[in-house]
Amino acid sequence: MKNSTFLIVAIVAITLIFSVSARAQSPDVPSKIEIGVQFSSVTIVPQWSFTGSAIGGTENSEAGFGGRFTFNLNRNFALEAEGNFFPHENFNEPAAGGQLTQGLFGLKAGKRFGKFGIFAKVRPGFAHVTKAIAQVDTVVVDFNGTPVAVPIYGRRSKTHFSMDLGGVLEFYPARKVLTRIDVGDTIIRYGDGSFFPTGLAPTSRTSHNLQVSAGIGFRLGSLQPDEPRPQTHNDRQRFEVGAQFSSFSFTEVEHGAGSPSFDFRDTLTQAGFGGRLTYNVTSNFALEAQGDFFPRDARLFNTGRAGGRTLQVQAGTKLGKRFERFGIFGKARPGIVSFSRTISFDGFEHSQGFSVPLFHFKRSSYFSLDLGGVLEFYPSRRIVARFDGGDTMIRYRSISLPIGFLEMITAPAEMVHSFEFSAGVGFRF
Repeated sequence: MKNSTFLIVAIVAITLIFSVSARAQSPDVPSKIEIGVQFSSVTIVPQWSFTGSAIGGTENSEAGFGGRFTFNLNRNFALEAEGNFFPHENFNEPAAGGQLTQGLFGLKAGKRFGKFGIFAKVRPGFAHVTKAIAQVDTVVVDFNGTPVAVPIYGRRSKTHFSMDLGGVLEFYPARKVLTRIDVGDTIIRYGDGSFFPTGLAPTSRTSHNLQVSAGIGFRLGSLQPDEPRPQTHNDRQRFEVGAQFSSFSFTEVEHGAGSPSFDFRDTLTQAGFGGRLTYNVTSNFALEAQGDFFPRDARLFNTGRAGGRTLQVQAGTKLGKRFERFGIFGKARPGIVSFSRTISFDGFEHSQGFSVPLFHFKRSSYFSLDLGGVLEFYPSRRIVARFDGGDTMIRYRSISLPIGFLEMITAPAEMVHSFEFSAGVGFRF
């Protein structure tokens, strides 16, 4: 959660900047019902305990998707329900292993301005996991003539109480369409899941987890009579400066010894934030540069070629079509992805008949290519809300590392494909 503080501060700052211009705009007329879909990223904070003392683990972010239903009581208060599914099986948290399904039901309250709204949310619910460690059976064994009950442990599905507390930033590019960014603390109350008679156990506890969601929605059934058709806001501005939240699902490839059949693949998702500068050459073609920072100090992966904190810079072109209130584009942006902590093998030191491998950590940067799509909304002439999704390809160099005395494992130079999603807001001038 410490690294996530930067992201919260960034989103709050964006909210305050855009709220300054809100008073000069006409108020938004909400609809009775909203139906939406969203992309979501949650950072699970694992924690074990040993004889009553907490032992923290490595934070792990998971990417998912879901839907939302909102019923607006009036302009400032709404009841809503949201469900999210996180398909990647995470085993870093013993009480929340496997796939995560989330259900939230509660209240949203705040203020609508001309073309956007700022709200707070309180939504209790549940977090259902498919492979939490728990006692599944008991067997009785004979120990020197004394029957002893021995618990059997395994993985099974489990449901925990959760609470979503945070803020919501909405944009209204058209009367029937809205874009929405949520950020907050997803609190999960883990029940008694103690296991292992040695005292190693995830005891009953409460976990605080950063969650960020971004999505679009459709509004049905007006609370008031229809407004006159608003003027278009798709006129081109030369420059755009924006900030965004990003979720990077790195493809983790660990090469085994001797045969590709020993290779291991998984997904390691990280949450980050950054900025973007766009120069619109025409209404349909733009040059742009984007930088993102992923602050979590990740473990080594991709056979030691990646790890630590990640810095990403992409610069290239955006090509597509602008309509009255939104735009659809494709993007092709080469760049670099830099990792702060990777392995460098320095050879062997021979001493007294033994060969000792020597290593050191270093920063490594690799060529990358971002190919994907962009969906933009224009709630006003000066503001743009933007969603990016695509394949970020990273070209890793070959590496050879020892796995025993004079035995080497070689990872070839390869292009690794990873999914990346970004959501943000910008100012056009």
